[in-house]
Amino acid sequence: MAGWSQKPTAFIKVVKEDLIDKRKEITSDVLQAVISGSPVDTGTYKGNHRVSLDGEDLGYDLEENDKGGEETMRKGLTVIGRIDTPFGESIVQNNLPYAKPLEDGHSMQATQGVYGPGFAAVKEKYCK
Repeated sequence: MAGWSQKPTAFIKVVKEDLIDKRKEITSDVLQAVISGSPVDTGTYKGNHRVSLDGEDLGYDLEENDKGGEETMRKGLTVIGRIDTPFGESIVQNNLPYAKPLEDGHSMQATQGVYGPGFAAVKEKYCK
């Protein structure tokens, strides 16, 4: 009678690592989508996208300007790199006082908002 060459439990670690990698990938894609979809005036909105793990980061900084988004992406990827569990909460958010009006389309550069279209694009990529 044929048996397993490895115990099925050996796959648990492989599956766990794959899920962690997928969580990192999806969170990175969401961050990239909101950064690239952000309207830019001074760069404050783009510079205030924040990534947090397993809890909200309610902060913002009116002095944080990042017109190109590279520094915001770098900071976010640093947080994303700390993901070590497959089933935690990854939060990408912007807490500036005017973030909600921007999401409601009050910018000629982002008439459909930022997070809604960004989430829809990432959902389309992964939920085919």
